[in-house]
Amino acid sequence: MFLHVALAAANLASLASPPPATSTPSRQDQVVAAERAWSEAFLRHDLSALSRLLADDFVGIDGRGVVSDKAAELDEARPPAPGAPALVGEALSDVRVRLYGDTAILTAVNTARFSPGPGETGESTVRYRRTTVWVWRDGRWQCVSFHGSRIQSPG
Repeated sequence: MFLHVALAAANLASLASPPPATSTPSRQDQVVAAERAWSEAFLRHDLSALSRLLADDFVGIDGRGVVSDKAAELDEARPPAPGAPALVGEALSDVRVRLYGDTAILTAVNTARFSPGPGETGESTVRYRRTTVWVWRDGRWQCVSFHGSRIQSPG
């Protein structure tokens, strides 16, 4: 009898316990996912996805020192002219995210691969450090600023 009562109590306790929580990505993981989604959308020339990821007041400064806004970034993401060098792959490493309320600062090393341009043979690779500022707006992370600095080869 005691065993039945103990089992019944255990069953009731398990019914009263909440189901295991499904894990939701941390805010840092969400920012990293948004950063990777930006890269993937750029490679696929997915202007709609890029438009959602970039804030209307986006300002970017690339590794050449060129300043751009959202419209310029979207224009650069369009498919290149035939034969023109094009970004064909990116790999992020050393990714770090710091949160300040609804603002996140992501730093990373980006290794970008480009197809050859006219008169060139083989892919070229460029490495740069990037800093991206993300803001939580309207229920999603949006990029408001980007800065890239090319990593010079020792020489």
